[in-house]
Formats: sequence, C-alpha cells, structure tokens
Amino acid sequence: MSLFRSVIAAVCSMLLMSTPCFAVKSDTQPNERLLLIHAVSKPNSPVNQSTITSVYNGLVEKLTDKGYRIVDQSAAEKCSVEIAITHDIDPHTNKAAAYGLKFFAEYTLFFKTSTIIKDNDSGTGALIRVSAKVIDNTSSRIITAKSADSSSTGLTVDDAIDKAGRATGKKLAGLLADALAKFHQQSGHQGSTYTLVIENPFTDITLNGILSSLENSTSVSGVKEIESGGGKVTFEVNFRGKRDQLDRDIIKIAESHGLQLQKIRSEGNRSSWKIISRGGIQ
Repeated sequence: MSLFRSVIAAVCSMLLMSTPCFAVKSDTQPNERLLLIHAVSKPNSPVNQSTITSVYNGLVEKLTDKGYRIVDQSAAEKCSVEIAITHDIDPHTNKAAAYGLKFFAEYTLFFKTSTIIKDNDSGTGALIRVSAKVIDNTSSRIITAKSADSSSTGLTVDDAIDKAGRATGKKLAGLLADALAKFHQQSGHQGSTYTLVIENPFTDITLNGILSSLENSTSVSGVKEIESGGGKVTFEVNFRGKRDQLDRDIIKIAESHGLQLQKIRSEGNRSSWKIISRGGIQ
C-alpha cells in the first residue's frame, strides 16, 4: 500500500515540476484525426448518394483547412455500412467510438442528411439539411452536436444538390470546428480527460490513497475512480498535458522506486499498465 501510494505521489510531484508537460498554447493548429461517418437508420433506408457525397466533400474541405486530419473515405464508408447493418447509429455512440479507435482517430463525426428537391421558374432547386455529432472516441462522450442547412439552384438536380450540399457541409464544419476549439480551450484550463488503468498482481500493494494523491496535484483539475476490482483500478483524470508525456513520467517514477511497468494497451486517451516487477523494494 505504502509503496504504490508513494509511486503515485512521486508521479504527481514530477508533473508539478515539469511545466512543459501541461502547458497549452491556444494558438496551436489542431492536429486531431477525424472519422466521418454518414448515419443510416436502416440498411434499406432511401438515401440520396449525391447529397452524401457533396456534404462529405464540404465537410472535408473546411475541416482540413482548419487543420484536422481526415480518415480515408473508403474506410469511413465501410464503417457506415457495417453500423447500418446492425444498429441505428444515434443511440449507439459506443459503436461509433469503437470504429474511430480502430482507425486511430481521436474523434468520430457522424452526420445525417435530408434532401428537398423543388422546381421553380429559375431552374431546379435543392434544400439540404444536415445534423451532426462529434464523439470523443476514448470516452464515447458526445463533444458537440450541430445542424445546418443551405439551398441552391442549378441547371440539373445533381448540380443543385452539389452546390447546396457543399455549402451545408462547409457551414456545418465551421460550427463544429468552433465548438471543438472551445472544447480544447476549456481542456487547456481544466485538463483533458485521460483514462489510466493499472493492473496490480501484488496483493500486498493496495490502491487506497490514489485519488487523494492525484487531487493534490495542481496539474489535475479533477479525478475519479470509475472501476476497481480484480486486481486493477481505472481512473479518469483531467490533466493539463498529453497522455504520452504522462506515460513517460509514470515510467520514470516507477523505475526510480524499483518498479517496472509494462504498457499493455494504448488507444486514444486511454492507456493500460501492469506492474510486472517490484525490484525487491518494500
């Protein structure tokens, strides 16, 4: 118990002294990776493929201009089809997040489209409405939800749809990017949410006191235990820094206390560790 508590306390001390690990620059360009999925309620639901394509292109154009990286379109289409076969995507954000992690994306953006076609004296018109949600793939948390619409006319139906769809996609992408920027700014002050799982095979090392130790660190704005038992504990920590920096600090501190940790798994903002050696330290 005392050994494990001292390791956690030492980690917190290092984080406090290591200013670069939690400094956040508000003017940095985003570099997050996004998976864009078109939501289909049922496999046989009628959809306008021209609308989906034009909206997707508008989203990609605006989001890449904002500095986001987009998962390959063919991978996104595969995810959309597989989800549509088994689930309505709206109530199953966990599944959408799982696909995002599969393609190493921090966020999944899934959107629904509706198309209204009308004829008038000036030509063919189209009204495109799109709603979208952005999911944090690590926590399955919905970060933001927005909607937008645009109308346009064209010489043909496809022409009108393409113009309206692209305009709607760009408008929606702007709203989502602003919401994500606000979320990142809040994370810079409050700390990003990281999930830390520690497996402890040594029965004499209990996990009491970890929460209080972490909460004493000024680099942490919030921490809670979300699961324990079976020789492991899972925490959610709001920490002002990157998870890879936190990982490196954990390794260094563990080594200084005669412990050897092995990273079992890492995805998104979640990392899992196992104590594999205690080096004879009591």
